[in-house]
Amino acid sequence: MADEKKTELATAGADVPVPARRVGPIEFFRQVNRERKKVTWPTLKETWLTTVMVFIMVGVTMVFFALVDAVLNYGEMLLIGARRLF
Repeated sequence: MADEKKTELATAGADVPVPARRVGPIEFFRQVNRERKKVTWPTLKETWLTTVMVFIMVGVTMVFFALVDAVLNYGEMLLIGARRLF
């Protein structure tokens, strides 16, 4: 009876998720190990280049926001009358 309802729901096109099959701890770790073997790890050169690029982008972003901050600060000083334009 319960199997008939599952097949009816599956064939009816309903968006009912099919429950995952439960596995024991040994099978779980086998699956984890199988997926771990599929991972492609970056080389030391790729890791180093990516790290250098991150630091370069942080520096560029830091300079950009420092300039924006200086311009906004100057505009605020003009607005409250603490500085003159020329």
